[in-house]
Amino acid sequence: MSDAARGQRHSSVYDDAVGHAPPGTEAPDVRLKPLLLTGLFIVVFTAVTIGGLRFYYNRQDLGPLVQAARTFPSPRLQQNPEADLAAMLQEQRAKLDGYAWIDRDKGIARLSISEAMRRLAERGNAAYAAPVQPERTPTLGSRGGASSAVLSPGAGPGAVNTPATIEPGKGLP
Repeated sequence: MSDAARGQRHSSVYDDAVGHAPPGTEAPDVRLKPLLLTGLFIVVFTAVTIGGLRFYYNRQDLGPLVQAARTFPSPRLQQNPEADLAAMLQEQRAKLDGYAWIDRDKGIARLSISEAMRRLAERGNAAYAAPVQPERTPTLGSRGGASSAVLSPGAGPGAVNTPATIEPGKGLP
């Protein structure tokens, strides 16, 4: 069967869009020069952009809400703030890890964190349960309590007073 029989007018013309190109017409290798130039352009563009942003931010003045750090004139209250902070943190750690009396008369003492956690773990789930509260019943006549000790059926706010039984021969009042 000839090429013209397959739907083409001329035997030497091939339709690349449909995929009828004869093998060997496309270059087997990738053109390296445009690929490398594109990569180089991306790298240069990124470097110039980052450099320009850095230059812009270094040249920009501080805004009205940002103030430069101030140094205070003498006499300074802290000669060595780093050492003062380290001493304060060490003192706090000693309080957290040590034992001391808070109120000896009442028997209140401070425990280390690890000891307190160990004691809570020994108690188990009971350590996290809510304390048992005594049940309180409101007094009679209060807002939460009843007006009398025994309530009659149907009594309460908005109840209609009706006789419990209707005597024969008498109608409703």
